[in-house]
Order: sequence, then structure tokens, then C-alpha cells
Amino acid sequence: MELKSAKCLKYDKSPNIATDIRGLDRFLKGGLHQGKVYELVGKAGSGKTQLCMKLCLNIQLPQNENGPVAKAIYFDTRKDFDPGRLKELAEKFVTRPSVRQTSRLPPTATEMLRNVFYVHCHTAAQLVAGLLNCYKYLAREPNIKLIIVDSISFAIRSLENILARTELLMELHTVMRKLQMKYNLTFVLTNNLACRRKRRRRFELEAVLGQKHGQIINKRIWLMKNGCFLGKRSNTKRFICKLST
Repeated sequence: MELKSAKCLKYDKSPNIATDIRGLDRFLKGGLHQGKVYELVGKAGSGKTQLCMKLCLNIQLPQNENGPVAKAIYFDTRKDFDPGRLKELAEKFVTRPSVRQTSRLPPTATEMLRNVFYVHCHTAAQLVAGLLNCYKYLAREPNIKLIIVDSISFAIRSLENILARTELLMELHTVMRKLQMKYNLTFVLTNNLACRRKRRRRFELEAVLGQKHGQIINKRIWLMKNGCFLGKRSNTKRFICKLST
């Protein structure tokens, strides 16, 4: 075993997935990075699902001219996924100059939809089973590089027993980490907000599923009315940009 200094090691720059939120992409140095777990937090109607669908399309833009087209799996626990809306986004996507100016033949909206695989999970147990099946999916489709879980909180909170929730959540994280390490995947989870009682009878909106879950994810992105924020907790999140930028 050879001892090397860090200076001798090559820096492997992984491809990014643009979020189409310019300020956030600038801050993240190009967008979401491969091999990371990101979480989108916000109230209903804040744009979490739409951003997830955009990511499924943005990952299909090759990082280089000869590179393969990456694909995505979308796990839907709330039946919020709208194929008609995804088709509209794909039709807009293929008209982008960055897409049409590539040397390869520009994709059609239909071709882009074929590269997004959809799985509806009725229960938390089905979500675990679906993630375990990713080994089989990836054997058939090695170009899958993005896995969306929309929403992880809805699946977990369907269980009434708190201990069962915690055990299942940790099992999900174990499965995701193993997949992430083996295939260098990007995971994007969506989570909801709930009022938590703080000191002096104050209430604050916090991401659900607890602190342990928050520590395991790599980055938490808050989509709120007054802008886009980054941070693990509500009292430590910092403003990044307005969502209209």
C-alpha cells in the first residue's frame, strides 16, 4: 500500500444537475453534485415537485458531446406527479439554445419522457422495496444517475408508531447510501414543514422527520415565499437567492 500526499491525488470533478434557480446554481457551483443526498423542504405549492421534474430533464443534458444521456427514477408517494406537466417542461427544455446547439441530434420531448422512470409507492414498505429494486433497475439501465423520492415524509408519517417510523427511516437511508456509494447517484428527497413548539411558547416551522434524518442528508434546500435558503435547521438556514432569479 503506497502512501501518497493529498497534492498527488487527482481531483475528480463530478457532473452537476442544474436546478434552473440561477442564484442557487451559482452558490452550489453549477447545481446538484453526483453522489450527494439533497432535500427540498417547503409548504404545499412551494414548487418542490416541479423542481424535481425539472431535475429529471436537466440531468439528460450531457456534460460533454460524446457522453451518454443520463436518466432518472421518480418515486412518487403522494400521486403528485403529473406526466402532462412533465411533457410541457420537456417541450420547453428542447427549445433551449444549450440543447439545440449540441453537435448531437437534439432530443424530442417524447425521448426525454422515456428517460424518466416512474414508480408509485402506496406505502412506506413499498418505498423500501422500490429502492431495493433499484439494483435491478440499474443493472438494466446503467445510465440512471438521479433518484427522486417525492415525498419521503409522506411515506414515513403514514406509520403511527414512532419507533417504527425511525427504524424504517434509518433503513431507507442505509439503502440509499449503499446505492449512492456503488453507483455514484444523486438523491433528491422532498420533505414537508410542521409547526414545532419552541421556548416561551413560540412556534416555528421546521422540517419533519427529526434531527437524525437532517444530519444524514448532505444539503437541505428550503423553498419559501421570500426566497431560497440553505441550512439543516430553520434557525440556521441562510438566504441564497430569490426564487424568481
